[in-house]
Amino acid sequence: MKNNRTTALLMLLVFLLVVAVVIIFLTGLDRTSARDNPYETVTSTAEPVITPEAPPAEVSVEPAPAATSAPVYYPASTSTPVSTAAPVSTARPASAAATPAPAVQATPTPTPTDANGNPLFSAQDLIPVVPGAATPSPDGSGSSGTSIPVGTNIGSGSFRSDTGTGLNIRADWSAAISGQDTADITVTVYADCYSLYTTATPGALNIAVDGQYVSLASPAIERDGTAGAGSVEINSRTFTVPLLSGAHREIPLDVAWLYRGSYSGVNLDTIECGGNISLNR
Repeated sequence: MKNNRTTALLMLLVFLLVVAVVIIFLTGLDRTSARDNPYETVTSTAEPVITPEAPPAEVSVEPAPAATSAPVYYPASTSTPVSTAAPVSTARPASAAATPAPAVQATPTPTPTDANGNPLFSAQDLIPVVPGAATPSPDGSGSSGTSIPVGTNIGSGSFRSDTGTGLNIRADWSAAISGQDTADITVTVYADCYSLYTTATPGALNIAVDGQYVSLASPAIERDGTAGAGSVEINSRTFTVPLLSGAHREIPLDVAWLYRGSYSGVNLDTIECGGNISLNR
């Protein structure tokens, strides 16, 4: 048994030696073949590996500078020219003397004259009159009053009776300039009452202003008084009185209405009212 194992080991060693010699021989043969034929193509069974090529780099070609002569340098352009000349001091001319404006002479207005050369108007006649302004006196010493336009109202007022009943008369007046030395006074008479019934009566209303007397008719009046107290116009008249410029006057006014009846149980034959009208011009 022991001999068999020894024999097996020896045979195994011999086999290994033979294999080693064969390998060494084959290896030496391959090297010799490669050395003898260096251009022999070796075919590989492995799959080829494709390596991406990098894109070609951009080549910038700059043109060669043209041959120039020696560089010429120019000064920078400026908006303000530079003067190289030395400044010259120039004397400032003296200001010219102001030329006085020619005096304008007023041309006098010729005074109208007649065929003999006599003036048609006096100096006072040629002075313009401004409404509301003082008018110089002929001798030039001062004012003789003011000129107020015609139609200018210079006052108004009212007078009323007192009968102690619900029936009375009222005289409303107003004054206005009517001329150079006159004024107009308008008087309107009303009956203040509740209910009133009268017939038309000629000459029943009498009005006196500054000594001027007038007798007017009284109309028919029918007022039931349901609306309360009220007024009914009886009649009206305008009087012209003297009123000089700059003057003050107290002008009497008297009104009488011939009622000739009774009211609220009170006998009223004549109803009167009046007073003084104060005017200034």
